[in-house]
Amino acid sequence: MQIQTRAFGPIDIDEQQVLTLTEPMVGFPGHHRFAVLDPDPEAPFKWFQAVDREDLCFLIADPRHFFPDYRVELKAAALADLQLTEGSEAAVAVVLNVPGDPAQATANLLAPVIFNAGRKLARQMILDGSGHGVRTPLFPEEKRVCHGS
Repeated sequence: MQIQTRAFGPIDIDEQQVLTLTEPMVGFPGHHRFAVLDPDPEAPFKWFQAVDREDLCFLIADPRHFFPDYRVELKAAALADLQLTEGSEAAVAVVLNVPGDPAQATANLLAPVIFNAGRKLARQMILDGSGHGVRTPLFPEEKRVCHGS
């Protein structure tokens, strides 16, 4: 099938790439069908593209790449919603915000997206009481490398 994207123009994807959100992304009601686009498998960044709306796309990443100690504890209701069972694997991604200066990029650690790739289901979860932030710096000050004179 072909979908329209703002970042890549029209692209062909396999119907098997389409995931259904069991709950829409926060602030985007009515949009449940998305695909994960991975234009550069070597990079930690992927695009979470709405299948039916070309301008609705989120930059996502595996949080462990930037935050090795990040953990998500799923409640029973979320496990049921995503049809995750004891032995099934869930994947986690966080939505990134990259302003004009990429060094100022942030990650939404409070509301990760949980995937059950086997069932083609996903859901954004709000981790109430986790202490995680919505705009956690992706590149903390002490890890930034300055170049120039």
